[in-house]
Amino acid sequence: MAAAYAALVSLLNTMDQIQIHPRLSTCFDDCQFQSLREKVDFILDFVENYSDAVIPEKTGFLEDLAVNDEEATEAEDLMRRIAAAAHEAEDAIEVEAADRTHAAASTQQSPSFFHKIIQDMDSITENVAKVKEETGFIKPLPSPSRSLPPPPLATASIVGFDSYLERLWDQLTGHHAGRMIIPIVGMGGIGKTTLARKVYESSNILRNFNVHAWVTVSQEFSARKFFLQALSCLGVSSDDRDTTSDQQLSVELHKILFNRRYLIILDDVWSVDDWDRIKFYFPENKNRSRIVITTRESKLIDYLGFPPLAVDFLDGENSWDLFCAKAFAQRGCPSELEEVGRKIVEKCKGLPLAIVVIGGLLRESPKSQEYWEKIAKEEHLVLDSVEGYKPLNILYLSYKYLPVCLKLCVLYLGICADYGVEMSELIKLWVAEGFIKPNKTRSLEEVAEGYIDELVHRNLLFRAPLVLYRKMARFSVHDLLIKERQCFTPEKRYHVTVQSYPVRGGQRGG
Repeated sequence: MAAAYAALVSLLNTMDQIQIHPRLSTCFDDCQFQSLREKVDFILDFVENYSDAVIPEKTGFLEDLAVNDEEATEAEDLMRRIAAAAHEAEDAIEVEAADRTHAAASTQQSPSFFHKIIQDMDSITENVAKVKEETGFIKPLPSPSRSLPPPPLATASIVGFDSYLERLWDQLTGHHAGRMIIPIVGMGGIGKTTLARKVYESSNILRNFNVHAWVTVSQEFSARKFFLQALSCLGVSSDDRDTTSDQQLSVELHKILFNRRYLIILDDVWSVDDWDRIKFYFPENKNRSRIVITTRESKLIDYLGFPPLAVDFLDGENSWDLFCAKAFAQRGCPSELEEVGRKIVEKCKGLPLAIVVIGGLLRESPKSQEYWEKIAKEEHLVLDSVEGYKPLNILYLSYKYLPVCLKLCVLYLGICADYGVEMSELIKLWVAEGFIKPNKTRSLEEVAEGYIDELVHRNLLFRAPLVLYRKMARFSVHDLLIKERQCFTPEKRYHVTVQSYPVRGGQRGG
């Protein structure tokens, strides 16, 4: 579905660019162009509202997808045909446009140019119309728009963490004279990074430390990325560093920290080996410097030799308070939804990530008991035991109920791993890939900004700590989303890589 949507939106963007071009706009037949546009809009409307997350009240095409392999294959084939036809149409139009730029301005397209394009789109339109007729079509998913004011993230996301914050502040500002390591330990999604970010972004940090830096280490450790992140946070530009060796970077980091009282947050450290590779660059200044390390690894905690701050699951009432803050912007839960709401929260087992993600989902969803009961019965909402905890299930559930335009952007978020990505850069990438649907009243960039805002409030995209010398908004995603993002789509031919930027939406024909 995401591949079909991407192909159709890319085709519309190409057609729009041609229609506003001073020369190419006169080289295409207006009637044929308009006819194609109407067919593409019709198909796109179907793809946008087609989702296995939206089930008709009566048994129909979408409901059968869950149990009928034959019809599921037919649906996949239809989406695959839509993507292939849109790609072929865009390629043909681009080739024709290139030919026209090398020909006389008055040269018109050949009479048969649109014949195959229109023929393919007619065939798909007929199939789509048939599905609409057989199913009575489907209820549209909520569009990306703010139905409630943004929740006060700084307070809502820290519910139940007061005691942890107090203990962490005591350790940060205590009288231990030497360099002190403060490990924060807990499972993925428990709130370790949220806790560390809360103190890092506090104004009290500036009063207690000369310099501070936030570095995301991650499972795939890179010494060079580590040094560049640290130096950037400390006010040193990371631009034009291609010829600077890792050794030079490490020496520069050590010099900046030497004889200064510093706070370093090392987020998501995975192994003893990673710590051993970087620990020498944090000097022991005997001035109450602090290093906060978030980790899931008990072996690392034992190796560090400092008492850890172990973050546990939320109790029932704190879980409910956190859910309400996310789902209702702290306005309180309607009485008719409280019983089913508490059932949903109970299935999250006190895991903060699960609670805020499902709260973000329901915040943008219909506030009806019927809809919430459906969510409560979702198999992906079930987390059975501590050992069998699968926060990914909740992330997938949130992905499943996204509008297709946002699904496409989520699949692309691998580039946000570790260091994150600046808002302007992410918008440029989405626009360049053709992911943003043209809008008559807003620019593509403005639409993309709305998508970012939506993903932030759905807790699938997070604002990263500011880089000191840039003060520009950066965004990152939870490492669970990065690690398992390919599980989020049944379209095996559609994938995103984090090693390099993907080519327009994935492979053709997917």
